[in-house]
Amino acid sequence: MTAGETKAALRVLGGELSPFTARARLALELRGVAYELLDEPLGPRKSDRLLAANPVYGKIPVLLLPDGRAICESAVIVQYLDDAALAAGDSDCLLLLPQDPYERAMHRFWTVYIDDKFWPALDAVSLGPTPAARAQAVEDARAALQLLEGAFRDRSGGAAFFSGNDAAPGLLDLALGCFLPALRACERLHGLSLVDASATPMLDGWSRRFAAHPAARRVLPDTDKVVEFTRFLQAKFGVDVSK
Repeated sequence: MTAGETKAALRVLGGELSPFTARARLALELRGVAYELLDEPLGPRKSDRLLAANPVYGKIPVLLLPDGRAICESAVIVQYLDDAALAAGDSDCLLLLPQDPYERAMHRFWTVYIDDKFWPALDAVSLGPTPAARAQAVEDARAALQLLEGAFRDRSGGAAFFSGNDAAPGLLDLALGCFLPALRACERLHGLSLVDASATPMLDGWSRRFAAHPAARRVLPDTDKVVEFTRFLQAKFGVDVSK
């Protein structure tokens, strides 16, 4: 649980090292909503609990509501929390998406881009099946980060976060920020520099501010753990990174 003492009404099926679980948890942390993390063990077989909660994809994270209903997919969970607060008439709550309809659309657009383009490229840097595939993945990840550098300039309006807020991250911050441990682990494992002051100066500053935010410090896993887990996956899938 976030606060730890009392049983939370909301539960999250997920994993400590899962970036998508981190995204959902960060949203709950930013909203100050108590929740219980129910760890889903890694393995070839999905648990009956997970398959019952997410029969379509069988993936984490899943947000379990007090009445037993389930919300699946991390970006959907983040947006649900905004919608639920607005429906409840909580006008003073921290919204994770901008109120302006165009900006909301842009933040959704770039969230989809991060999941569809950036994350697969970053993942393939370590887990691509051949040296050529991994080299291409590095170029693809860098190209994606250049586009996201421009997105930060356009969406932040000079503020500290993509949200346009100096104090609080929003959906797009969470969308990219949940992958920071994997990115830093990738840099360490392969001697790369993907986000730095020379290539992506705005994202470099943003990444440091995001990692230092109290919610991120509570949720994001330590880079050493992600490095260890990535090495486990490389061994599992027979990826020879010595070539």
